[in-house]
Amino acid sequence: MASPLRAPHDPAEDAVARLAAAHERARSDLFADLVADCLPALRAYARRLTGDPHMADDCVQDACVRALGAFAGYDAARPFRPWIFRILRNEWLQRLRRDRRLTQMTDEAISDLLVDERTPEDAAEGADLLAQIARLPPDMADAIGLVLGQGFSYEEAAALCDCAPGTMKSRVSRARALLVEQLEADGPKAA
Repeated sequence: MASPLRAPHDPAEDAVARLAAAHERARSDLFADLVADCLPALRAYARRLTGDPHMADDCVQDACVRALGAFAGYDAARPFRPWIFRILRNEWLQRLRRDRRLTQMTDEAISDLLVDERTPEDAAEGADLLAQIARLPPDMADAIGLVLGQGFSYEEAAALCDCAPGTMKSRVSRARALLVEQLEADGPKAA
């Protein structure tokens, strides 16, 4: 009985396969490192968007899954943070469209979620500011949250919100002016 013919072993093919596997592991490690660096800020932004810590975690998880699936097409010459934040924002917008409902939050709920209660003096001022930000129109609240809260440049925040940098600057400027006006109207709190 004749033995089946086997193709000769090609060491070059093995080397290419090992190189491809190493490249894929390195790319996976890079993605994990980049996400780990952004994760606290992603969660904070998602909580601000959703107003619900559980929905925020779901949005972050879904955004990370989408980002992992799209990472092969990610242009490493561009900053990662705005890219994944845009994916997160789009995920949240898709949820809103799908659910057809907006989550309304009370000032107390915002305070409970976002204010560090270990410093009571600062917490009162922070709660007032967060309540004022929550009352801003959504485009201005996004602008303030991204530029001042998350530290994005105007250009990065504009790319994330799909608008021109000048529009983002205008939104931040108008939001600041409204916040100052609202805070001055409330006057100083009695100690």
